[in-house]
Amino acid sequence: MDQKVIENKKGFAVFPSVKIMNYTKKGNGDKKFTWVKHLLFGDWISLLTGDDGMPVYETIEGTEYIKVRGRNQNGYILPHEIQHNRILEVNFVDVGQGDGCHIVTPEDDHYLVDAGSSDNMFRFLNWRYNIEKGGKFPPPFTVVISHSDDDHYMGFTKIFEHTTNGNKTFKIEKVYHNGMVEKTGTKPGSLGTLISSNKKDYITDLCDTESDFQQRIAVESTFNANYIKMLQKTTAEKLSLRNGAPSIGSATAVMEIVGPVAQIVDNKPALPVFKGNKGKTKNGHSIIIKLAIGKVKILLGGDLNEDSEDYLIKHYTGADLPELRAKLKSKLQKDRDLAKEAIKQAVLDARKIFQVDVAKSCHHGSSDFTSEFMDAVNPLATIISSGDQEPHCHPRPDTLGTIGKYSRGERSLIFSTELSRSTPEFLKRSNTNSKVNVKPITKERLVTVYGMINLRTDGEKIIIAQKLEAPATRGSWDLHEILWDEINNEYIYRSKQSE
Repeated sequence: MDQKVIENKKGFAVFPSVKIMNYTKKGNGDKKFTWVKHLLFGDWISLLTGDDGMPVYETIEGTEYIKVRGRNQNGYILPHEIQHNRILEVNFVDVGQGDGCHIVTPEDDHYLVDAGSSDNMFRFLNWRYNIEKGGKFPPPFTVVISHSDDDHYMGFTKIFEHTTNGNKTFKIEKVYHNGMVEKTGTKPGSLGTLISSNKKDYITDLCDTESDFQQRIAVESTFNANYIKMLQKTTAEKLSLRNGAPSIGSATAVMEIVGPVAQIVDNKPALPVFKGNKGKTKNGHSIIIKLAIGKVKILLGGDLNEDSEDYLIKHYTGADLPELRAKLKSKLQKDRDLAKEAIKQAVLDARKIFQVDVAKSCHHGSSDFTSEFMDAVNPLATIISSGDQEPHCHPRPDTLGTIGKYSRGERSLIFSTELSRSTPEFLKRSNTNSKVNVKPITKERLVTVYGMINLRTDGEKIIIAQKLEAPATRGSWDLHEILWDEINNEYIYRSKQSE
């Protein structure tokens, strides 16, 4: 066993997973030595030590085990099944309709990227850190709000305002946003100051600093804005993020900001308005994070749309995709061929920025996307965050088909927080007495466990896992392993069918 594990009296589960073993009683009263808890790669494991403070070794059925505790379960694992290195953990929480991502870096930095519209993210954190049962305070968090759609930010309300023993439960160190601090209104001008230049509209006076934010909220017309009310519930410093900003994250898990992309208009940074539409503008200027650790790259793309994807590709490659698409309809074969080649080259150039191994699907699987951007991202695995009882039918059928078409590998992977939980988000108890109010059951077991997509990586190996709704003989998790192919110099999915 690793000496550092012995010294620290703790470690983490090795790749791809570890089963804690112990004795259980069979129906006839006999004891059986079997697995009692299934741990994922990177799960915390504590050593149970003897009176001398050293690990407890036991030989069971001819095999030497060490005594441990993991996920609130005591038992035994093999000595080589615990490592001292912490890995990157990315949890795509089932927040219902919306996005919510919890990230823990190998350096133990904790990030929340969006939090959905309900209290699902809060309930996940409550479950994860055992807050209400243990009266504990979780570690500090850095918050990233990709943009001001309520299905990305409203879930922070309870996180920001919750208290334990009279003190704020969650210490928020910083809140990053896209610079557009939205007030009430249906026009793009409610996102900032609307200006025009060369017959194009832009949003300027972006709130880049805490001082900018305070000036923005001092205006009377912002007093009833839900986005601002939510931000005011925390005293954490509020700063904007866009391309060119310093990376966030940690020393080993670097979060590069590739969007939004501002232009300089009238000597100020400004974000273009898309189609004169407020919704498309704030969605299209979502904070886009490319997270890199070792060989692994992950894209968190907010709610990008067709206009913003074309805009980003033009910024990074110089290619004007709408113009090239128009030329595909030319009567001249030569013009069509040249346009087709130019689009191919634009995609290849865009891959230098956007190609990743795992992508969070933009806008919950909406059909508002371009095939060229999908082709540029070219992931091996895609994760879609979508919810129940929404009027959009997310993820859209054409989106799922296009993700598969432009993903790489013989067996590309598509995960969905909604599809991984076959039960509805809210269940009600059946009750034949109509005079008794029907109350929803406790929801943690549904949204925080079964719907969540778990990604774990050390920068070399990747697992993506979802909880089985009923344990199988193989364990409690449906595991998907992504491994580096040294021969082809790329990641490949190791299908269960190939084993």
